[in-house]
Amino acid sequence: MYTSSYGRKQKLTRRLCFYHKLYYIYCMKKILAALCLLFFCSNNLFANSSDTTVKGVGIIFSYNINIFPDSWRTAAINANGSPIDASEVERTRNVAIKALSKYPAPMLTANLKAVYFLKEMQFFNTPFGGTNSADNLYLTSNGISLGYTNDYLEQTFYHEFSSILFRNHPGYLDTAAWNKANEPGFIYNDPAEGVGAIQNHQSSQDIDTILCNKGILTQYALSAMENDLNTLAQNLFCPKQGFWKAVDKYPRLKIKVKLLIDFYGRFNPAYRENYFRKFDTYGDGLM
Repeated sequence: MYTSSYGRKQKLTRRLCFYHKLYYIYCMKKILAALCLLFFCSNNLFANSSDTTVKGVGIIFSYNINIFPDSWRTAAINANGSPIDASEVERTRNVAIKALSKYPAPMLTANLKAVYFLKEMQFFNTPFGGTNSADNLYLTSNGISLGYTNDYLEQTFYHEFSSILFRNHPGYLDTAAWNKANEPGFIYNDPAEGVGAIQNHQSSQDIDTILCNKGILTQYALSAMENDLNTLAQNLFCPKQGFWKAVDKYPRLKIKVKLLIDFYGRFNPAYRENYFRKFDTYGDGLM
């Protein structure tokens, strides 16, 4: 069949347009694939082969600023941190595994997503050893020689996790009876609920027998009710020497410890006084 020169040009033009479209689609697929890869890599840029999961809870050593909630990255709070040294990873991981082993899996699944370990972190331009968000813990470790012992880290874990539990289940604790256990007229002394105590170097966690007589275990526990609870919680699961002796000696302290054990018993019926006393390694917990 005869085809004019004009007709041949039209067919050729249509064919070229067709191949251009195919090439365009091919290129777009390549670009989309590259963008997906870039997105994946950006989310895993700080991935650490040491990160692991225990009982559904992540133990994370990777660090970037996004581990902190958006609200912490404002100018007022100014959250920042630095990655933990590689030499600290194995030790801190073992501490976290030990701490997690003391909780039933459903209790963890319902309340805790991840534990982040850092070398250091600051909020309000103040160094913090530990803190917590809605469902994460943030703990620092910079070597045993600087005071970051296994017991310190373990206590900090229980301290911070008790805040999440109390925040999620406030009705589990008889707060009226708790406050009644304090001396008449007692008022927790830090309007900033602990931040001021840290900034003013009034955050000692040493057991203070003078305060124990008033129902307060340590200086830091004076700052806020939640910190009072935290301090007793850390000593239930990892007691300092003298803790159970103080509980047995000072009636106001004993009342609070019983209330806190009842609080934990709402999560796990095995959490009774004899369960916690078995963690004592000094002989203070013997009844």
